[in-house]
Amino acid sequence: MADLNLTSAEKNIVQYHRDNIKNNNVGMDEQGRPVTVYTTTIEIQGGKYKGQFANVPGYVDGKIINDEDALYDRWSKDIDSGKWPIFKTGKEGGDRAMKVHQIMDDEEQEARDSLRKQRMIKRPLLNDKVMPE
Repeated sequence: MADLNLTSAEKNIVQYHRDNIKNNNVGMDEQGRPVTVYTTTIEIQGGKYKGQFANVPGYVDGKIINDEDALYDRWSKDIDSGKWPIFKTGKEGGDRAMKVHQIMDDEEQEARDSLRKQRMIKRPLLNDKVMPE
């Protein structure tokens, strides 16, 4: 992470990613790749950063959310507190999200392993079924 010179807010994005892996809360996109954050650049609708842009997790509660209004509603308090990265333009936020995403790419195998664990946890064990005698 050091070579990307991450801000504390960007480190929060990376931590969100790692927490989802650790907690086996990994989804899949349309191409079958693991999703842990789905960083989305949204326009800030109010508060002290109104008119600027924030990179926020678009993967929330096991679902990908593309609705900017819903994401703003979900993360507005965290945005105001400075938890997520803030940028002057959407392009700046999007460009930076792509750079930070290198970390997620580097940790893709861990995310895939977590997905596999999720499947195993949800799969009933043969021993748990009542077998006829």
